[in-house]
Amino acid sequence: MKVVLAFDKFKGSATAQQLNDAAMQSLCGIDDITVVSVPIADGGDGTTTVLASGSKGQWVQSPTMGPLLNLDPITASYFLCDDGTAFIETAAASGLALLPEGVRDALRASTLGTGMLIRDAMERGAHHIVLGLGGSATTDAAMGILSALGAEFLDAQGHYLFPCGGSLEQISRIETRGIPQAVLDCRFTLLTDVDNPLCGELGAARVYGPQKGASPEQVEQLARGLAHVAAIVGDHIASKPGCGAAGGIPSLMMHLLDCELQPGGPYVLSHNGMQEALCGAQLVITGEGRLDRQTLMGKGPGCVIRMAHDCGVPVAVVCGVIEEGFDPDRAGLARAIAVSDGLPQDLAMDTASTLERVSQAVKHLIPDCH
Repeated sequence: MKVVLAFDKFKGSATAQQLNDAAMQSLCGIDDITVVSVPIADGGDGTTTVLASGSKGQWVQSPTMGPLLNLDPITASYFLCDDGTAFIETAAASGLALLPEGVRDALRASTLGTGMLIRDAMERGAHHIVLGLGGSATTDAAMGILSALGAEFLDAQGHYLFPCGGSLEQISRIETRGIPQAVLDCRFTLLTDVDNPLCGELGAARVYGPQKGASPEQVEQLARGLAHVAAIVGDHIASKPGCGAAGGIPSLMMHLLDCELQPGGPYVLSHNGMQEALCGAQLVITGEGRLDRQTLMGKGPGCVIRMAHDCGVPVAVVCGVIEEGFDPDRAGLARAIAVSDGLPQDLAMDTASTLERVSQAVKHLIPDCH
């Protein structure tokens, strides 16, 4: 029996690689079982690590800025491949998780630190940047990234604007003469884990602004700013699904640079050889921290489920919790097991305990699905 393990992270508890390794260890020594491990991600936190696991290259640590420039500088990591591709996460320098508890400022948060990582990678020879967009603390439509790469944003009086969400509606002119030719020649692949547009009720400001610390009044200010950006970049970009990811990063990047926007889940699965792994498989076991309706809407495990079903391979899910009302049968799942339901928060989030519970669940799945 060939089993494919394809776990995404349990956010805040265990990485995709840790979960796949623990599940594989639990199946070692079971007769007639062949196991293939394909860690997955969808463009959010952890995407760089998963992409790096199947690539030749090296991790690079670089000094940069966090999402709020009044906080101390940080050191962030990215992966530089031998072929000149760099895997970078927005969350590594501009992520919500980098902010201290209770310190969020949606108007002042900037992607400048992410742009500094991109610039560092290009100075080391990168000519293709794969940027995971999930987990950002920002709503600046990539003003910070582009400022780090040489662009300048000016208001109606010709004054330079600080690159942040609070400056968006003041943009009168974008000066691009300072962008080096190497940046213009670079290819950017933007990986999104959501399909929200830039503007509107489902846009970046109204859907994600509150979780980034925006008050109702600030949400409306950000919405006006993003609508102003939409007028600059044109409807062909502004209405593109996923353009609202990470506070609208794709909008200005696609307007000024050679960018391609792709759903993160399928991109990672293609990079890590999921299609090949499914050949001859009798069972796929996937999972993430929370199994819910969003899982089937572009998240990593949802992409796994869809690919496996297309190949006629049954799928079981081992997750932390299952959303009330989620129907595993309607989702076409052979089994769905929640390993953290009802547990105290500290135990549910403990890495060693989580890995042990996942290992036991995977081991018990095999007789049921054999």
